Amino acid sequence: MSTRSAAGLLVLTLAAGLWVSAGIGGLIYTLLFVAAVAPGVPLGIAILGRHHPGAWIVGALLGYGLTQLMLWAVIAAGVASPAAFVLGWLTLCVVTTGISRLGPAGPAITTAAWSSRDVRALLLVLLFVPVLIGLPYRNLGRADVEGNRYYRAYFTADFLWHSALAGELAKFSLPPRNPYLAPRSMNYYWTYFLLPSTVAETAPAALPQLRDAQADLKANALLVGVLMIGILFILVRSGVSNPAPAAIAVILALLAASAEGLYATIDLWSRGRPLAALLDTNVDAITAWSFGGLRVDNMPRSLWYTPQHTTSIALGLSALTLAVLGGAAAPLRAALVAGLGLGLATTMNPLIGGVCALLYGICIAVDAVSRPRWISAWLRHASAAVFVLLAVAWASASRVVDGAGSALDIGFSGFSRQSPVVTLLLSLGPVLVPALFGFFAVRTDVARRATVLAGSGIVLGLFLLYFVRVSEASWVGFRAGQILLVTIPILLARTLDWLPRPSRSALAALILLIGLPTTLIDTWNAQDIGNRRPGPGFRWTLWTTPDQQQAFEWIKVHTPAKAIVQMEPMVRGREHWTLIPSFAARRMAAGLPISLLPLPDYPERSAQVKRLFETADPGEASALALQLRIDYLYVDQDDVAAYPEGTAKFDASPRYFEPVFRNRTVRVYRVV
Repeated sequence: MSTRSAAGLLVLTLAAGLWVSAGIGGLIYTLLFVAAVAPGVPLGIAILGRHHPGAWIVGALLGYGLTQLMLWAVIAAGVASPAAFVLGWLTLCVVTTGISRLGPAGPAITTAAWSSRDVRALLLVLLFVPVLIGLPYRNLGRADVEGNRYYRAYFTADFLWHSALAGELAKFSLPPRNPYLAPRSMNYYWTYFLLPSTVAETAPAALPQLRDAQADLKANALLVGVLMIGILFILVRSGVSNPAPAAIAVILALLAASAEGLYATIDLWSRGRPLAALLDTNVDAITAWSFGGLRVDNMPRSLWYTPQHTTSIALGLSALTLAVLGGAAAPLRAALVAGLGLGLATTMNPLIGGVCALLYGICIAVDAVSRPRWISAWLRHASAAVFVLLAVAWASASRVVDGAGSALDIGFSGFSRQSPVVTLLLSLGPVLVPALFGFFAVRTDVARRATVLAGSGIVLGLFLLYFVRVSEASWVGFRAGQILLVTIPILLARTLDWLPRPSRSALAALILLIGLPTTLIDTWNAQDIGNRRPGPGFRWTLWTTPDQQQAFEWIKVHTPAKAIVQMEPMVRGREHWTLIPSFAARRMAAGLPISLLPLPDYPERSAQVKRLFETADPGEASALALQLRIDYLYVDQDDVAAYPEGTAKFDASPRYFEPVFRNRTVRVYRVV
């Protein structure tokens, strides 16, 4: 296949993935996304040259991060409007173009020219992204003939939270408020979500497809996923002598990193149970379900569920790629651009940004000690830390990291102590074990830097996985898994590189045999909205009814953007915990969010709201509503079933609760 044919196939596959995921709005959104990443491209070209694909991918990632900060600056200035955002974007383009022209002509880092084989390998790897993301995203929020919209479990923990976050950011109020504890400020890394939320809020009425925040979120995640896998391939390719091992290593890490699916299949078969039970299995969490140990999300899950962390790791990889390609000898402008990438990664996720900054420092420091004037090289690259420090200061001022330090715990305890070796081998063994042979046959400086980076990343990732926790026990493990899954392929590619071709093919086939079942099962389950069976404390598929959607739309149109609209947060358990913030884009005074760090105020306030709903005394309910600053109450069939007498008081007491909306199963009341 020619390079042009491969590029055409990628464009068609990407367009198809966007279409099935987000409809025509996804294709339109792509044009805005391209504009959003454009400001960084001159910087990428200045460092790697226009003929290196890394220049465009590094530049696009930098552009995405810079555009988020531009949007934040416009909002913080209190002038949020389409015209102001366009003016800010134009200013950013002028500034980055001007900066890119400073310094000597030509790229700051000289690299080996890429062949057509290299480009085709990159395009082949990228083909997997729209397929892997498009399959589950096509059923995410899909409507049936009756108008019910369906959401597969686990998307209900992340994607619906992201929908709520986009609704909050679209209010253009800084700092954003916690939609489950209004009017408290929100302590969450929301930088990534500024672009899709701004597009959904400011798109013209003539383009209603762009005003769908959920469609914008899906399109954005898919496009960012392409950039992330692209920069991963470029980093992995830098450490080997030809593109084939790099492509195979990245594909294996993407599709076959976990043996949990094979283990679950063999376990069911050995116990004589039907393999259909896999449809009701969280297959990428077997280490927790069967062994009580730590969980590591495979790469597809990171792409599906947590694109904000994916973007952070991709920005970090852009800096690490420059470290591997340029080493300690890279000039100051390369160090500054790498520092910019690290700083932007930190604004997306401070932990991932900090880890990538540490890996950058290790890679440069080790490379510098074997060179003359190594102290000056260290000092030159220390300039990259300035951007990280600025990002930490920004995150602190924006209250992104408030409370994170108090939730931190270090030590070998809890889930870490449960079958640590077995759980590691199940989660990462198919790619980790053969990758360990990648430390051999290191012959070039670039390969040596890549090996140092990979080894450091694996050690640091394992330390985080087993010794660091926050109050949500799995969170750091998930982030550590992301670090491991982008550093292991560097060594895996090196193993494949020095193997003879027949042995390379045999090893790749063996890894696929062990690891591919996990991805196949997980991908099927992620898109299977036909599974309405009960899961472990929740149903595998949840849905919103046409009556609920009509009420949500009424709330969006007829209530103030900053109104507090309260539903009862306890009766729905871990299922519809985020109806109002996610679908009506309004804040609640009390909620039980399953995607945020736990706080004592969540259950305390939720208990007050429960009392508001269950009491038959309208005066008591009114006093509670006013105490919590609630403006509207949302009542549907779940509330009526749980509190028949309590919900009856709302209709019977118009002096306290004015009926403002009603359909067959949903009512909305204004608190008087």
